[in-house]
Amino acid sequence: MEDPQRDAIVDAAERCFETIGVAKTTMLQVASEAGISRTTLYKRFAAIHDVLQAVFVREFDRFEDRLRPALDPLKDPASRLVEIVVAISENAPDNAGIARLVGGPMTRAEARALAVGRAALNRRVEAMIDEPLDSLAADGRLVSPLPRTELQEWIRRIVTALVQAPQPTRRNAAARRSHVAALILPLLCGPAPTEAPTHA
Repeated sequence: MEDPQRDAIVDAAERCFETIGVAKTTMLQVASEAGISRTTLYKRFAAIHDVLQAVFVREFDRFEDRLRPALDPLKDPASRLVEIVVAISENAPDNAGIARLVGGPMTRAEARALAVGRAALNRRVEAMIDEPLDSLAADGRLVSPLPRTELQEWIRRIVTALVQAPQPTRRNAAARRSHVAALILPLLCGPAPTEAPTHA
């Protein structure tokens, strides 16, 4: 459901974070930038960390909206998982809104504030990863011995590593997907099933 006032607050907060800095932005400054009273702002958000989290979550919503057309045609959950990992690892660093907030040197206060936003993103990444994992488990194809929480963390760490690693320019999109599939699917799904031999 659309909420124009909430969107206006998040827009105002993002402008404040970019111009003043995350650590120096106050609820009063966000309210002023949004053209509302502090009381109205506090009815929507309890603290500046909640506003920061909303900025991160909205950016991830936009990312998911862009990713959805690539995921919808993929019926195989293993293929969907690979697409999610590749898309997050290749697009998260280029996400303008998030990159502006997390890039560059930070004060300790900014680092603590941004940790709140990053935690929100991690929860969203885990939710995206869970969907194909649930399908693989329901199909009896998930063979990893790791408990589910460890499996989520393991895949999320792979995503983080891929985000931070420079992308090899010599690999095209299909090669990168093949590389990710070779990295994660054997540990999740085991070897591909083979057809039973036929006897003459």
